[in-house]
Amino acid sequence: MSPCLPPLILNRESTRPKRSTTLQVEFVGSLYTHVFACIIKGTYARAMSAILGALAPYVKKLIADMTEEEVHKMLGVSSEIGKLERNTESLKYFLTDAERRRITDQSVQRWVMKLKSAMYDATNILDICQLEAEKRRDSKCGNMEENVVGCLQPLLFCLRNPVFSYKIGNRIKELNQQLDDIHKEAKDFKFDINIGSNLELRKPIDVEQSSQKMASEFNHSTIVGDKIEKDTKELVHELITNDNLDIKVVSIVGMGGIGKTTLAQKIFKEPTIEGHFKKKIWLSITQHFNEIDLLRTAIKHCGEDHGWEQDKTLLMRTLTDILSKGRFLLVMDDMWGVEAWNHVLSVPIINASHKQPGSRILITTRFEDLAWKMRAFFHQHHVSLLDEDDAWSLLKKQISPNQVTGIDRLKDIGREILKKCNGLPLAIKVMGGLLSTRYPSEHEWQVVLNHPAWSVTGLPPELDNRLYLSYEDLSPQLKQCFLYCSLFPKGQEILYLQITSMWISEGFVQPHNGSSITSSHDDQLEEVAYEYYKDLIKRNLIEPTEEFRETGYGCTMHDVVRSFAEFMTREESLVVVQERQANVGGVTSPVRRLCIGQTISEAEWVILQKHKSLRTLIIMPNPSIKLGEALGSFSFLRVLYIEGVDSGSLVHFLSQLKHLRYLELWDLDISGLPDDIDKMKFLQHIVLGGCNKLTHLPSKILKLSRLRFLNITWANVKVVPKGFGGLTSLRKLYGFPVHTEMEGNGGWCSLEEIGPLSQLRHLELRGLENVSASSWAEKAMISSKRHLSILQLRSSSSRYMGIMDEVVKQQQQQVVEKVYEELRPPPCIENLLIEGFFGRRLPNWMMELASSAFKSLKFLTLKELTCCTQLPDSLCLLPCLELMNIIDAPYIKSVGPDFQASSSVAMGGGVTATSAAFPNLRVLYLVDLCEWEDWLWAEQGEGVPAEAIAMPALMKMGIGNCKLSCLPPGLASNRRHALRTMVLYKLPNLAYVDTFPSVVELDVFDCPELTRISGFSRLQRIRIVRCQKLKVLEGVPELDSLVLEDYTMETLPEYLRDVGPRYLKLICSVELYESLLSDTSSEFEKIRHIRSCNIDF
Repeated sequence: MSPCLPPLILNRESTRPKRSTTLQVEFVGSLYTHVFACIIKGTYARAMSAILGALAPYVKKLIADMTEEEVHKMLGVSSEIGKLERNTESLKYFLTDAERRRITDQSVQRWVMKLKSAMYDATNILDICQLEAEKRRDSKCGNMEENVVGCLQPLLFCLRNPVFSYKIGNRIKELNQQLDDIHKEAKDFKFDINIGSNLELRKPIDVEQSSQKMASEFNHSTIVGDKIEKDTKELVHELITNDNLDIKVVSIVGMGGIGKTTLAQKIFKEPTIEGHFKKKIWLSITQHFNEIDLLRTAIKHCGEDHGWEQDKTLLMRTLTDILSKGRFLLVMDDMWGVEAWNHVLSVPIINASHKQPGSRILITTRFEDLAWKMRAFFHQHHVSLLDEDDAWSLLKKQISPNQVTGIDRLKDIGREILKKCNGLPLAIKVMGGLLSTRYPSEHEWQVVLNHPAWSVTGLPPELDNRLYLSYEDLSPQLKQCFLYCSLFPKGQEILYLQITSMWISEGFVQPHNGSSITSSHDDQLEEVAYEYYKDLIKRNLIEPTEEFRETGYGCTMHDVVRSFAEFMTREESLVVVQERQANVGGVTSPVRRLCIGQTISEAEWVILQKHKSLRTLIIMPNPSIKLGEALGSFSFLRVLYIEGVDSGSLVHFLSQLKHLRYLELWDLDISGLPDDIDKMKFLQHIVLGGCNKLTHLPSKILKLSRLRFLNITWANVKVVPKGFGGLTSLRKLYGFPVHTEMEGNGGWCSLEEIGPLSQLRHLELRGLENVSASSWAEKAMISSKRHLSILQLRSSSSRYMGIMDEVVKQQQQQVVEKVYEELRPPPCIENLLIEGFFGRRLPNWMMELASSAFKSLKFLTLKELTCCTQLPDSLCLLPCLELMNIIDAPYIKSVGPDFQASSSVAMGGGVTATSAAFPNLRVLYLVDLCEWEDWLWAEQGEGVPAEAIAMPALMKMGIGNCKLSCLPPGLASNRRHALRTMVLYKLPNLAYVDTFPSVVELDVFDCPELTRISGFSRLQRIRIVRCQKLKVLEGVPELDSLVLEDYTMETLPEYLRDVGPRYLKLICSVELYESLLSDTSSEFEKIRHIRSCNIDF
């Protein structure tokens, strides 16, 4: 529901109408009855209980202010209110039974849908009351504070407008009659109240413990079980051998949820696969696919543009031409039939494979006969169920580290729970996610083992008991959020910022402490939504992607989990993808949420416009859809996402969406937002991207007092209207353009508009080079924003510094240094990015980052430090820093020992302990420090404990494009155990790389002076590209895969005789290739012992 600020403080005389007609009093009583009747919605619309918290006290006060005679005129409403209050708790418990019975009992399902429909109508009515109140306030109460929207005011204004009171009163009477009928039906169903009233109360997990599974701590290497490593190696070997074949099909076969897609994804990302195949295509094959979309997706995944071509023959020819340029791997995931291959992909794939022998197809399917039909004769890999020990190991890996200690004492109960999972990895992960939310005790696990959801019978195939148990364990709010995730089509990434904003807009997010989401206590909504997001990840109901984003991780939803969620929300949500396209016209229930995930016809679009009760509409790229007037069909929308459609008159009709909270527009041919955008009074979230003609925001956007989220990073907006600082509800602001106007008295800078925005959580400033004086930056008051967790400071003029006059350059540098000095982040900052800073010295607060004021910082990126000569030394003391990127700092020549110096911490009693530098750093990239020659970092003595060495948690590191001649001893150490992945490239002076015993993957590119690589005792995969002088590769006993690329080498390096990888990939000149064709040549002798060799030229 919409946020609602405190009511105006008025005296009693001003709040009481001077004269109340019977109609007006009936209206108030009817609304009060409606408000309490909404409680029976309970589990299905938790937002209504929040509305009660805001409205009920004010309605009671209004009734108390009336005379006793006026109360009697309510026709007995007061007694009905008391009865409803007494029945509230029991009615909520009825709904728990109804939730279960609706799955198999259509009559209960119809009752639930009636109840939901009534509640949706209630939210619409309350919106209308609020809008009418604000309309009258704006026209008659200009002396009131503009952004005060009281919850009592709508009632008062409605009473003062008899015409409106009559209309809305009739609607509420009709609604109350529906609720009365629904209440009577509930008695007829004889719902079991004990299911709701006797639910086991869980012992809560400590907050810190329950949130252990944060984005940076998801361990993808262990989350799927141990056997996957062995299976991956076997299948990678199968895919890269027997290159004389034009095409080869390998299949992964197994039941849903057993890990087929997970295994295929791991293979797809293997470095060996990356080096072996020039093109990789991943296609998710739905049961009923669209031929055109399938071909377009294949072309897109090759990195090419399909131009929205509609002709199948032309698309097939384009795909053939693309794939004919290099060996390729095609993954066809989740195949249910051979039609996609026979009718669409076989011709371009086979034709291209004739020109590129050694190309491969990898399929995943539940059906063994389908694998045979796909000619997967060479290898069928059957994914097996986990045995008892592996299942227990996988279950434990889902539990937070703080809970694992002593968990083996629960092994007997755990094994009983695992028996119900039947060795299915997905079921085990979901069950482990559920257990991780409970206190690790025998009683709590016994509750799960004996839960009645295990015995629910008659479930359709989509409803796995194990998934249903996990679903039933969710709070009502979390259930809604989970089901909402299924709106995104298969394969679509679910982005944190997007999905949480949509949840808020739909009213699913309820603040802590019972605060109303329509009151002023809505400042927690983003934080609570983030907790919901993390909780769903923790429970393994959505899965995080590995790619780091500055604002967090994205997620996906497993196919089996998606099928479950789609079933549970089947009456309210419709995702139009090809497998359901045939049923577009057959949906009879009022759809509330619609996602059009692929191209549809104009006729189908006309049919879909009949769903006039929509609250969410998501349209993926769809050139055939013409919006504009069609939006009038969806007047109750709360969420609208539009991408790549014929926008036409879209902008003109947008302002008709009075209930809209969320608006996201991508790749549209529009030049602006509606000039009358102020009519969209409930609008809370706006995201604009790829709308290149959109250069300004309308002035009336300043009247959107509820606006919480504005993202214009990917739009072309250059200016914001004066008065932007009045949008004090803003929590997240991306792409804010900094610009200055020098006309008038003293001029004006948009940066000062940031000052009043005290509620900001995320802030991105662009164009800071346009700030002419530090006083403007001071007015932004960044350091005083006590909620700010993400700050991005971007300048864009650094690229021109080289051609500026030296005097002008120095002046600008001095200005920008002073400006950034005033942009000091607050102590709560967690994610900081500085890009395009062209001062000579970073601001003083950067040099002090490790002080107690910045102990929350987790992610730090410094990019395009064009003129900086020194990195901050104190970064090493930041206790929470997990990721650090330093990119493009060409004037850095040396990094001294202070950069990674350890410190002493007083323990009391005169005792001190050594604290590691960068104690939690997991990812480090130092790239494009073109003049960097020295990294002074000595190895710490034997007396220093292993946990006290600098960067003890470092897992991934990349160093590129600098003048280092060696890696420092402190980094290359036998005592470093966590580092697994290293990337070294464009290091022209690097002579050797030695002693990294924990590294598993190593990429070395363009290091022409490198002569030796040694001391990598756990190394499994290495890629060496254009390292002409490398003579020694030793100390690599576990090497499994070696990729060697150099077109200039005339002979193979001698070190190949001394290494024994299972797989060798050579990319060399034609001459060297020809010399290897004979197995009696001296060059071939160097690699004869290697089991599998692949040679390209």
